[in-house]
Amino acid sequence: MYGIGTVARLAQVSVRTLRHYDDVGLLRPAHVDPVTGYRRYTPDQVLRLHRILVLRDLGVALSEIGRLLDDDVSVDQMRGILLLRQAEAQARLATQTEQLKRVETRLAQLEEVPMTGYEVIVKALDPVRVVAVSADLTEASQIGEAAGRLYPRLHAALDDRGIAFGGLSFALYEETSDPQRPLRLTTALPLPDGVTIDGDGLTTIDVPAVERAATTVVRGAPEQFPDAFRAIHEWVARTGNQATTFEREVYIDCDGPTDTWVTELQTVLGPEPA
Repeated sequence: MYGIGTVARLAQVSVRTLRHYDDVGLLRPAHVDPVTGYRRYTPDQVLRLHRILVLRDLGVALSEIGRLLDDDVSVDQMRGILLLRQAEAQARLATQTEQLKRVETRLAQLEEVPMTGYEVIVKALDPVRVVAVSADLTEASQIGEAAGRLYPRLHAALDDRGIAFGGLSFALYEETSDPQRPLRLTTALPLPDGVTIDGDGLTTIDVPAVERAATTVVRGAPEQFPDAFRAIHEWVARTGNQATTFEREVYIDCDGPTDTWVTELQTVLGPEPA
C-alpha cells in the first residue's frame, strides 16, 4: 500500500484533496492508522483516483462522480452528461477553450470504445532520480524479454547497497539514430536523493520534470500497452496537441499476476496549443 503523500505526488493533487475525497465518501483509504490517523491506499484505489480526476477534468461535479463510478451508468447517460458539460464550456470565455476540447475528445471516444476504455488526462511530471540500464532493440516485440533481463540487475544493485525498493519502477522509451536498432528501452528504479550508482552498465539519471504529459492508467497485462498508447496518440491528435518521441511507463503495482498489474503510461507533450 502507498502512503497519502506518495499517492498525492503520483496524481498531482494535494493531500488536502485526498482527505476531502475521503470525507465525502468518494475515495476511502484502505487503512487508517487508529493512533496517527495516517491514510494508506492500494493500487486499485490509485486507479479509482485516476478515474475521479478524469471526470473532474471533464467538468463533472463531485456529487455526480460517485454515482458514475459505482453505478451501472449507460453510454447514453454518460454521453448526456458530457454533452451538458460541452454546452456549459461553450458559454465560457477563451480561458476554458482547452477544457472544451477535452470534453469533445471524450465524446468522440465514447463512439469508439466502451466506457472502460483508456481515459487520458494531462498533468505535470515531477523530476525523479533513478538508477537505470538501457538496451537498444530492433523492434517493440523484444521489450518484454529485454525488461526481464534488465530489471533484476537494477534490483540486485539496490539490494547490494541496502537500499529499499520504493515500489515504483519505470520504463523509458526513446528513438535512436541507428536504423538497425531504432528503439531504446531504459529500465529504471528510483533512488534516494544524493545516492549515485554507476558501473557495470548501470548509471544514475536525474530525469527532469515535464510540464505536460498525456497519461492513462491501465489495469492488466503489458499486451494492452500498444492499444493504450494508441488511445493517447489519438487523443493528442484530436485535441490539437503535439506529442514528442519520449514515452514512459510507470509500474504502480506489478507484484502479482499480470492481469492485476496497474501501470501508468505517459507521453510527453509539446507546448500547449494556442
